[in-house]
Amino acid sequence: MWGWMVAVATLAWGCSKPKPVGYTRFPQTLIPPPGREVAASPAPPAPTVPDPSRLPTSPTPPTVQVDATTAPPAPPVVAVRPPEDNEPWTPILAWCRARGLPTPEIQTGSRAVRIGGIVHHLGFEPVERAGAVCIHPLDRLKTFEPLLQAMVWPTPRSVVLDPGHGGSQAGTRSLTGNRFEKEFTLDWALRLKPLLEARGWTVHLTRTNDLDLSLTDRVRIAETVRAGLFISLHFNSSFPNTQARGLETYCLTPCGMASTTTRIYADDISATHPNNRHDDANLLLARRLHRQVLAATGTADRGIRRARFMEVLRGQDRPAVLIEGGFLSNPDDSRAINTPAYRQRLAEGVARALD
Repeated sequence: MWGWMVAVATLAWGCSKPKPVGYTRFPQTLIPPPGREVAASPAPPAPTVPDPSRLPTSPTPPTVQVDATTAPPAPPVVAVRPPEDNEPWTPILAWCRARGLPTPEIQTGSRAVRIGGIVHHLGFEPVERAGAVCIHPLDRLKTFEPLLQAMVWPTPRSVVLDPGHGGSQAGTRSLTGNRFEKEFTLDWALRLKPLLEARGWTVHLTRTNDLDLSLTDRVRIAETVRAGLFISLHFNSSFPNTQARGLETYCLTPCGMASTTTRIYADDISATHPNNRHDDANLLLARRLHRQVLAATGTADRGIRRARFMEVLRGQDRPAVLIEGGFLSNPDDSRAINTPAYRQRLAEGVARALD
């Protein structure tokens, strides 16, 4: 946990461009430190191919071809200035009542807070001052103030769906059956596409079959088609721990805040990325998706979380989120994810969120 005194002092440094780091998403083999080699893991067994009869009937769109010579360049990084260091912490219950927001379920000593029935994870632990629960000014600015806004959909309504992994990047293995994350994410995306098209969205998929695709290419595809939104679809794992289960929805950590999840990577709170221009819209999109997918599946709420190490989010110049639709390392979640009915409910939840 970042102590609030250390965090506030750090804010004085301002926000800078990130240092080059070998980021990747939830690696199967951890990246070794410099000068130390790690033996390559054997390739996983080939996963079971989905039964096409279980998918909604719709033509399979071609994968977007990316031409590095003609694709738009990545947007420049723009620094985001945090609040002044001496700005007071906010008595959040009174602040919400004065603005007509739902009274949050919040307590000192925990970064998890329930707002309007949805779990969010704050950047800093709340503190008690003068008998009131107070939150850091960045948590007020980046978690509570966006709730005063309405979600604005892009015009025209276009979205890129990103089925995570693919090809040699199989993702995590399901505890139930010899199946892999890459198969389930593609099935989810193919089910979701016609549901969104019926709602008037133009839908692009980063992949429509089992192929290798870099994280950089996934970002470039969204730039090439000028997408209004980006939604990356994944399933989680905490193996060998088999207890964790439920839904997590991620967006990029705002500058100055500590991430909810860091994995094996350093969390540079002074870093800012292109997607930080969309901090408010990211959170609003994450809330809509999280609420509707929870309602559709009835799974456990593990909250809206923030992370910096997800390269597929950092470079996006549009509202972008990553959804973890359950834990393939949990017996109950993995059994559900292995059923077409559950994956259809996942798709229907995302579609309703974009109504």
